[in-house]
Amino acid sequence: MEKKQKRLIEFSELERDRRKTGDSPNSAPQNTEVPEVEVSTKKRRRRFSREYKLSILKEVDTSTKPGGIGAILRREGLYYSNIRQWREQLELGKLGKKLNEKERKKIMKLSQENRKLQRELNRSKLIIDAQKKILQILEMEDQS
Repeated sequence: MEKKQKRLIEFSELERDRRKTGDSPNSAPQNTEVPEVEVSTKKRRRRFSREYKLSILKEVDTSTKPGGIGAILRREGLYYSNIRQWREQLELGKLGKKLNEKERKKIMKLSQENRKLQRELNRSKLIIDAQKKILQILEMEDQS
């Protein structure tokens, strides 16, 4: 009785038997030339105008049918995250009209004044707290 010897097959033997890509009888001959590309391969970031954002927000807010918002988003090729960001911008006043230089200066002046008044208010609160503590200490001394 003869024993059959098991033979290990090397990976290179398997690779040798495989056809190279494109060697199939059904495959078309490979073109080795790289075509010149006129169109940019990188997509440009989309930018939306203020008017467009406001019109979409208005349309989304007036949509009452179930699935209406989704239909608007699909039609316009938008994501709900766009709507959420635009609403935040609207709440912060970034989607309003552009401010001229005079209005910008007035806003800057008012914000500086606001910061100054906040500092004064915080100082006043500290002084009032200190006065309360001193009054409590004096009351404790009077009782003893």
